[in-house]
Amino acid sequence: MNTSENYSRFRWLVLGQNVIITMCAAFVMISFAPLMGVIAKDLGISIGAASFGFMGLHMLAMAVGCLLSGNLVDRFGIFPVLNCSIAVLLVSNASLPWLGHSYWPTVAIRVVEALACAPAFVAIGPAAAIWFPPRETGAVLGVQSMAISCGIIFGLIASPSLAVSSGSWQTGIALLSVGIGAAMVFVIAVSVVSKRHSPAAPVEATISAPASISKLVGTRPFIAGILAMSCGVWTQQTFNSLTPGYLAVLPPMGLGVGAVVAGKLMTTVLVAGVIASILGGVLVDKVFRGQVRPVVLTGFVLFAICPILLMTPQICNQRSALILCLMLTGAATPFINPVLLAFAAKTFPPSVVGRVIGSWMGVALFSGAAGVMVGSAELSSTGTYRLSMEIISAIAVLGFLTALFVYPAKEEIKECSTCASEI
Repeated sequence: MNTSENYSRFRWLVLGQNVIITMCAAFVMISFAPLMGVIAKDLGISIGAASFGFMGLHMLAMAVGCLLSGNLVDRFGIFPVLNCSIAVLLVSNASLPWLGHSYWPTVAIRVVEALACAPAFVAIGPAAAIWFPPRETGAVLGVQSMAISCGIIFGLIASPSLAVSSGSWQTGIALLSVGIGAAMVFVIAVSVVSKRHSPAAPVEATISAPASISKLVGTRPFIAGILAMSCGVWTQQTFNSLTPGYLAVLPPMGLGVGAVVAGKLMTTVLVAGVIASILGGVLVDKVFRGQVRPVVLTGFVLFAICPILLMTPQICNQRSALILCLMLTGAATPFINPVLLAFAAKTFPPSVVGRVIGSWMGVALFSGAAGVMVGSAELSSTGTYRLSMEIISAIAVLGFLTALFVYPAKEEIKECSTCASEI
């Protein structure tokens, strides 16, 4: 049995590497969002076109990137893929002052950035499976979830501030490349030093002859995991997309608190996510002794209840109750998505876990994009946020039912992975 003593302390540098590149990916991902009006005006396009090209297509490209990244990580290893990822992210983001003055070149930059961001969200699963003992996996995935929230908070604050101080949105966003460059130095340094350290988990097959996951796709853990992840990302993306507008616009459509206050209220969602990211990992590893199902079910319960509560006068008319409801919703996401990734890292063989997580996240991001589109369509057709919020709750109920089947099937997985390794 592998214990933490069997694993190199170098694993904490591996975690630090993944956390740093995840934060870079998160703030690049969100950097366009607070400047959408400014960017649309500068390029002479509508806000709808800007949102579709710079955020919608970015999300779709990231979904494709996740599907590709799982294969790349399993075939070439974690470190080469992360090195290439952060290098492409640096170059593409820094090119905005030269190429970001018309619509399609800027869309192309966002697509390249999405493809470069994707490995950061996928590689943490194989890293946790290979470098960390099972009892630490939940906390490791929780730390990455926290890094995503911190990166988004930083991007929401830094992007508009740098745009104002530099005099143009292109230069402002490009200045984020300074942080990416510093991060790249650390990422590459850890990669170089990694050659002198070995994890306790066997990874030879991961690099030389990665096994097929076709035998695993039909297993209950794989099916339940990918469906639950899709429901989790649908609820998260749709809630985060619709709620700021619901808080900001005037009654009877929304609460009418204004864009500035709505932005501040949404930060409570992110802050709660940071706290819940650590709490979720502790609950999995310490309280439930590696069982992920109770934590995932709790997350879906929160997502099923809180969006409906946000539409009730008792919550809307009391600021403290409103903030509490937003914080509970913010806590729901870290209880679902990173915990499911920890489940994958613990359940599937290290030689295929990258492809498993890549496929789960790729399909889930497509689901998230579909959720945003459905929510936006319902908002346009009904003129109210109620049905869109009810759909979020309904998807959370579906996720809850799916998560009931999220538990390991060790013998089934072992048998399938043995067959796959012979292919």
